[in-house]
Amino acid sequence: MMEADKFNAVKDATVAIGIANKDTKDVITSFGTGFFIGGEYIVSSAHIFSQCIKYNAQYKDKKNSMRGIYSAFNITTKGDQLEFNTYHIIKAIRLPPVKEVRGFIGSLDLDIGIGKLNHHSDNFLHIKEPGELKLYDEIVICGYPSGRVSLVLYRNNHGDGMGIHLRPIIQFGRIAGLMPDDDSKSNNPWGIQTDIVAMGGSSGSPIIDPRSGEVVGMAQQVIATMTTVGKDGMPSNLYELTKGPLYGIAPIGLAYGVTNQILSPLPNISKNYFEKGHQPDYLFENTGIIELF
Repeated sequence: MMEADKFNAVKDATVAIGIANKDTKDVITSFGTGFFIGGEYIVSSAHIFSQCIKYNAQYKDKKNSMRGIYSAFNITTKGDQLEFNTYHIIKAIRLPPVKEVRGFIGSLDLDIGIGKLNHHSDNFLHIKEPGELKLYDEIVICGYPSGRVSLVLYRNNHGDGMGIHLRPIIQFGRIAGLMPDDDSKSNNPWGIQTDIVAMGGSSGSPIIDPRSGEVVGMAQQVIATMTTVGKDGMPSNLYELTKGPLYGIAPIGLAYGVTNQILSPLPNISKNYFEKGHQPDYLFENTGIIELF
């Protein structure tokens, strides 16, 4: 079992990724999770960065051209005090597909994004060296599963404060499956399936070995849940309009993502690309990085 101080270290290195007011630095919204991998660099799912771009394009204030700034947020503890930290994401990129993935014909786009911040963090997570991952081993996930509401204070109809999510949460579970198959003894798996329930906002959450506090994977998607809303759960006028129940897919389910086999080269790739302009020459296709912003 991971000790409490290791949990706190993981939380300190985990951030919510979203939009901040460019003048006040206040949080406007957040879309997902990421974590520091050293210096000024963070990693997350590339689709989280894309959602930030989409939000800015959709909600730009045309009157005064106000735009939010792409940012990472977290709250750390210093003694008895809480410190709110905002990091401006200067650049974000989407890595090329992984080449020659076993179990697939050709390459595979694993939706991996890395970003450079305007200043460094002393808190970062170590990515465990690739090796054998064992089915049913205990893991923990640290993230902001409520997505855009993670850092927002909600009020009820009476104006009373309902609470605020100050820190990422820790969830416990086990390795439920590995990709392309459960046998990782002869080949390092590229994908990890967990039995931990996640939802929108969990993308980019580090998956941690609780014994060492090191990263063994990153949550990126969930096995989505089919939902049905019947007559009793709908306003009467809506039910009359739809002439029946509503069906849909909810972004909640068991989390899965990539393993440390894919994540382990990212600290060096980040440094080499952002500081030297070098393209990744290991594991990833030589098709060029996509610059998101």
